Amino acid sequence: MNPLVVAMVLLAQPPRTEVVPPPATAWIERTASAFTTSEAGHGFEDLAAVRSMVGEARIVGLGEPTHGTREAFQMKHRLLEYLCTNLGFTIFSIEASMPESFRLNEYVLEGKGDPAALIGGMYFWTWNTEEVLAMVEWMRAFNLSGKGRVQFTGFDMQTPNVAAQIAQDFIAARAPDLLDEAKATFAGVKDAFKTMSGPEGASFGVATSTFPVDAARGKRLVLSAFMRTEGVKDGYAGLWWRCDSADGRVLAFDNMEGRGPSGTTPWTRHEVTLDIPAETAGIAWGLILMGKGAAWYDDIEITLDGVPYHDPARFCLDFEDEAVRHFSIGGQPNYAGKRVKRDAHGGESCLELRHVADPKPVDHKGLLARADGLVATLRERRDALAAASTPKDADWAIQNARVVAQGMSMLAAMHGNMARGSNIRDECMAENVAWILEQNPGAKIVLWAHNAHVSRGTIWNSRWMGNYLEKRFPGQMVVFGFATARGKYTAIATGRGLVSDNELGAPTPTSVESYLASAGMPGFLLDLRGASEDDPGSSWVFDMRPMRSIGAMAMDAQFTPVVVRDLFDVLVYQEETTAARQLGSRRARPGAERDTVGVEAKPEAETKPEPPSSR
Repeated sequence: MNPLVVAMVLLAQPPRTEVVPPPATAWIERTASAFTTSEAGHGFEDLAAVRSMVGEARIVGLGEPTHGTREAFQMKHRLLEYLCTNLGFTIFSIEASMPESFRLNEYVLEGKGDPAALIGGMYFWTWNTEEVLAMVEWMRAFNLSGKGRVQFTGFDMQTPNVAAQIAQDFIAARAPDLLDEAKATFAGVKDAFKTMSGPEGASFGVATSTFPVDAARGKRLVLSAFMRTEGVKDGYAGLWWRCDSADGRVLAFDNMEGRGPSGTTPWTRHEVTLDIPAETAGIAWGLILMGKGAAWYDDIEITLDGVPYHDPARFCLDFEDEAVRHFSIGGQPNYAGKRVKRDAHGGESCLELRHVADPKPVDHKGLLARADGLVATLRERRDALAAASTPKDADWAIQNARVVAQGMSMLAAMHGNMARGSNIRDECMAENVAWILEQNPGAKIVLWAHNAHVSRGTIWNSRWMGNYLEKRFPGQMVVFGFATARGKYTAIATGRGLVSDNELGAPTPTSVESYLASAGMPGFLLDLRGASEDDPGSSWVFDMRPMRSIGAMAMDAQFTPVVVRDLFDVLVYQEETTAARQLGSRRARPGAERDTVGVEAKPEAETKPEPPSSR
């Protein structure tokens, strides 16, 4: 049977659960609190357990298994409705650029602006959905109802242009002696974000794909391809393959460094041989061009223990069937990659990687020092600036200057270590959540982000926003992680753009999702805090096991090994989910992400977000 047909049949069936121990199923059935719907506006009788789950927490984190799951978004809306109506939560904050998100606060508090356009103005297509719009409209209605008050805020810092303009306008009016330095610093940061160059000395372009781990684990791999080069210097062309462990360690790696072709060479077969470790949890592989020049790749072959690997539903390794869609082109911005129909090795098509131009050199450390210095100066003058304007305006300007410095801090770290840049982003997002709470003494906040960002543990040896918040607000946070067993999701698929027909892969029998599915309940909340490592029914939550984690990009390898109890307090399980539905607003446009979220678009200059209110 065709492998694609097999996959579709598997996806149409409930997840396999026969290996889930009966005591685990019994514990889930006994502990779970079923809910009847994910949609808001249906009362709270089936959410009664949320009160005891949240208790006196000041921060509630709401995750999501993908950045494009409709029912997860709807359930977060419903939980927000419950928390605001019954437990006195007054602030909502989303994983989106801080000042752009605050623009929506003017709508939910005062009815100013078009909510759909304002959502688009947050740049990220992930939030540009019918589900988020419905939640924003509810927030406005709630504020009009007299039942309570809720604000809309954001805590991300990946796109600092609007923040820079807000800070610069304030400086021009209240601290003109700093204006020249502010203009130069902010312009430098803006240019640095355009360049987004990689690590020092590493000028490269790559074509990247993933490979099914189960097919390769424990076997000897031979990856070969025909390559042709033209004018390659200061580097080489190559094939690469990397095997990662569950905790993010590189177990095996080869990129042909030192033996890949350079200069101008005719079509020649090259190969990489690796033994795939038994503990491999993730595989990435592809093609690479280091340095200048151009390289072409064709007729790739993969063998495992000497047996050729073929999966036409996943790969077209001769590039004849628009196979470029199976690779994501990345590396530094001065490289381009595409499928071309000329001078192929066999057939009509091959893949080209080409060095386009050298990026403008960026002094990352110097720009960061200047941005930090400007923030420090503004903080030293805070009282005088507040007296010359208002405390709220002064604090808002300083915070926006801080957002610029945070963005530059992330960029500088990424320049040397991509993972460190991600850690800095999450640390900064936690700082911004803390700032929002400082501006609203005594308030309680609901956070909307991906499962990874709200988690309080570590994944891939990285610390996430929830981890930083737990240390900043010990014992004051409850984290809801979301899981789904089957369905579809919206994401950017390589070569197809933003689509809503991406399939959720069937959970493996040992996954978190298979354990949850064993209870046979379509939707429920499961409080993990009552679990015990000594209890045969609940000890599974303390074991390392796969859990679905998909960001903005469609993925074949959809599951990440985690210890679920370390990450979340409560699991929200939704058996079957559908794709989030995009709005018509096109100011949020898909593109290349710096992490799993977000793409910068040009904001409308005539609209400036107001500082947060503590009224």
